[in-house]
Amino acid sequence: MADDKDNPGFLRKVARFVANPTTDWADLNTNGEENRESEFAKSEIKAMIERKRRNDFVRKREFDMLRKIRREGLAGSVDNGIGMSNLDSEPRAPDGVGRSDAEVKAKIDAIEQQMVGESLRRHAAQQEHNSAFFNAPTQPATLPGGVPSLDADTISAEVVAAARSAGHSTAAVVVGTGLNKAPVVGAITGIGDIDVSEVVHDPELDEAVIAFANADFDQCERSLAALVAPGGRRADHSETWLVLFDLYRATDQHQKFETLAVEYAQLFGQSAPQWFSLPQQVAEATAAAQKKSGASHASAPSDAVGWVAPEILEAETVAALRSQLIQMPYPWVLDWTPLAAIDPHGAHDLAQLLRAWSREPHSMRWLGAQHLLDLIVETAPVGARDMDPAFWLLRLEVLRMVNRSDQFDEVAIDYCVTYEVSPPSWESASCKIEVHETETGITTRAPLSKISEVATSFVESRLEDEPSVLQVASLELSGQMVGDVSGTLSALEAELGAAVIVSLSCSRLIRVDFIAAGDLLNWVLSRRGENRTIHFEDANRLVALFFGAMGINEHARVRIRQV
Repeated sequence: MADDKDNPGFLRKVARFVANPTTDWADLNTNGEENRESEFAKSEIKAMIERKRRNDFVRKREFDMLRKIRREGLAGSVDNGIGMSNLDSEPRAPDGVGRSDAEVKAKIDAIEQQMVGESLRRHAAQQEHNSAFFNAPTQPATLPGGVPSLDADTISAEVVAAARSAGHSTAAVVVGTGLNKAPVVGAITGIGDIDVSEVVHDPELDEAVIAFANADFDQCERSLAALVAPGGRRADHSETWLVLFDLYRATDQHQKFETLAVEYAQLFGQSAPQWFSLPQQVAEATAAAQKKSGASHASAPSDAVGWVAPEILEAETVAALRSQLIQMPYPWVLDWTPLAAIDPHGAHDLAQLLRAWSREPHSMRWLGAQHLLDLIVETAPVGARDMDPAFWLLRLEVLRMVNRSDQFDEVAIDYCVTYEVSPPSWESASCKIEVHETETGITTRAPLSKISEVATSFVESRLEDEPSVLQVASLELSGQMVGDVSGTLSALEAELGAAVIVSLSCSRLIRVDFIAAGDLLNWVLSRRGENRTIHFEDANRLVALFFGAMGINEHARVRIRQV
């Protein structure tokens, strides 16, 4: 009988090991193509962010040069008016340049308007004017003559070409669009009386923004907290503080929000933003939609919608658990029944998550809690000092969560005997958990991404020579857009109809990951190819900054929510 090692599969595995000696033997059967595609996708995303950062640097340099030329031109016009007023007025070639340069200066102003828009001036004047002030029509202004000509060698060819093609009557272009042939539309107010402003890409926040997109909320918080801490690079930058406020809203961390609000008020001498829980808003909207559609809430735990444990619990599983539950309605339903093994890193992260939950007044319903405890006992029995203490700490946290103080004391003694260290002390949990032991219960997973139906309305255009009415398609993105959403977005195309403007409300959008952002960017580009204007309204700052890092704000208007 031939040896099993002689079969082609074994030889192929040996060949892979020779070609990749650093790869673990157990991982040789995995699909290498998928890994290469994943690495390629990550490298493409990093390259795209680097290109975006480089383009922002070049744009800032060109903008500084344009401002310098403008200042020099204004100074030159004053000198010319004093020193050359008595010269003869005979036409000469150099004198004709003054008027042409004035036109160029007006065109440069239009380019500056396109590059930075009204957001910077709006932020500076926000304390002096109300929101209606910024909707007032603009008035043309005359510019002094005698402005010296531009030095074409100091500005890129694209900027010079744009300056030559721009006209005196160029309308103000929204910052961040970066679009040609955009339809001219009237001003559209935001939802309710909430003030909104447009996003500006901030490369220094990319680390925190990317961590948030990857559902690494702890890393995101550490990055932002380091920036605004005393002595940090952004300690006096209020906008960075507001990003941290939005993180706490998005992850439903009320206590940290209130602590930060006190520090913010003391440092900046003004009131901190108001608290609201973004996950709670999503959950309430979901419940209202289900009630409106006639869907009945399940009364039995076996019919509940919640989180279902995988066979193996790892660190990535805990991150996904935390990400999913922040937008689910109370009580949270966790089904531990399918769990078969726990990774040491997963045990450590789950223990940390349970400890954080124990301090908050959450309401939960656990299915298979005893199964979880039995699995932990099997993994780390009494006296096995070679096992990771994380399993014991997880067991203690589970007992604390389900309010079993007697068993907690017994396990704490066993922990002390096993590792010869003092065990954690008992603390009552603030959360409330209902334990249901069922073997036949079926728990369905709640969808993370939610896109509303398209609602069509009309808006009057006030910038056209003749009044006209434009069709606007409005829809809402809520929850967390994760994974492949291209199919869902494509299904909306037929519902847009003849709408010139597509307005997407992001007031209840918590997070967007890389895959979903890529699909969203492709969808925006397709709609731009149809000569539609895309607006993302009321996005939280982390989502808006991520759109900036991904380049979405170059093809659509992205406005942040100001509350």
